[in-house]
Amino acid sequence: MQAPETHADPSPAVPRHGYAFLLTGSACWFAFWGGHMVVFQWLVVEALGAPPAAVGTAQSVLQLPALLFLLVGGAVADRVDPTRLILAIHALSATAIGLLGVVLVSELLTYGALLAFAATLGTLQAFGFPARDTLLSDVVAHATMSRAVVGATLTQHSAQVAGALLAGAASFVGGVPVVFGLAALTALGMGPLSRLPRRPAPTTARAPLALSDLRAGLVEVARSTLLRPVSLLSVTVGFLFVGPYFVIIPLMVRDIYGGGAAEIALLNAMFPLGSVVGGLAIFLRGGIERDGRALSCGMMAASGCIAWMATGLPYLGTAVAVFGWGLAGAFFINSGRTLFQRHASEANRARVLSVYTLGIMGAAPIGSFISGLLVTPLGLHGVLITDAAIAAVLSLVVVATTPIWRAR
Repeated sequence: MQAPETHADPSPAVPRHGYAFLLTGSACWFAFWGGHMVVFQWLVVEALGAPPAAVGTAQSVLQLPALLFLLVGGAVADRVDPTRLILAIHALSATAIGLLGVVLVSELLTYGALLAFAATLGTLQAFGFPARDTLLSDVVAHATMSRAVVGATLTQHSAQVAGALLAGAASFVGGVPVVFGLAALTALGMGPLSRLPRRPAPTTARAPLALSDLRAGLVEVARSTLLRPVSLLSVTVGFLFVGPYFVIIPLMVRDIYGGGAAEIALLNAMFPLGSVVGGLAIFLRGGIERDGRALSCGMMAASGCIAWMATGLPYLGTAVAVFGWGLAGAFFINSGRTLFQRHASEANRARVLSVYTLGIMGAAPIGSFISGLLVTPLGLHGVLITDAAIAAVLSLVVVATTPIWRAR
């Protein structure tokens, strides 16, 4: 059996304070993203009163650009200065959500306008993920990558909690102040990000982007006995967990618990909050030694929490279950990202990392769309238990047939 690949760190020197600047800029971005997700769900479910199929379609439009453009984003991030790219993404995102605020002030909100906004933000996110991931390798030494990934994930999820709770204020002050506040927040992140080191563009950047550039990351992952099963599980998470999450949660709040933006915000905050607690535990113990084992166990535990949600819990019980889901997700997310960071080649790093993100985010729009269609025949709880059962079975199959259980 082929041994898992390893790649030496070609540039052990890292810029001083670069990691802190990256985390600060990322915190602003993910606070914006967590808040905008709550506002988007609230506008679709409450302001427009959309039925389940329309909610699923709206979430699919938000997530679909990941499926279409993540590999392109990874190839672009390997060919240009990722710092300049991420700054442009912040500026365009601030503009986009600012325009949404203008639409709300003008009382011109329509389902079509929300879909256009979702497609724009989803596209920017698709280019931002690989750029941000490859910047992590620029500012962190290879030997400390495990703790650095946990720190980055902690920052991401802590910021999402803060952003989601901030957006919950829309129930009391309306959506307009929250939307303009989120625009200011993502613009604020440009300050620390502008302090990151600039990377000279490789000579290949002058050549037109070719299909082989997009395939490079996929080919490297497909040839890896370690990254291939991790990628398969990331697709499972995107299709069965991430996609349905953004459809089922707001519909449960509206149709079962009779809540609004504040209740949606709390449930949206509980998942990243659980991830923060799990990430802190990992960080304090110095990282994870057996990343493959932690990833597999996290997947199984998440399936259990989702199955528990399907038993008809009261609102606070569902909040606890979502927290547990996030706690389990911390082990999956941190372990998966660490394995990809460690075993990606330097030449294709952003493209390989984009394959991992593509598995989660690219499969999510399909999961959202199908979940919206299945709510009517299966019910909200029926969709949850079905997803949990399929994920648990697939996890066991991967553990039994690949070397992932022994991966470090």
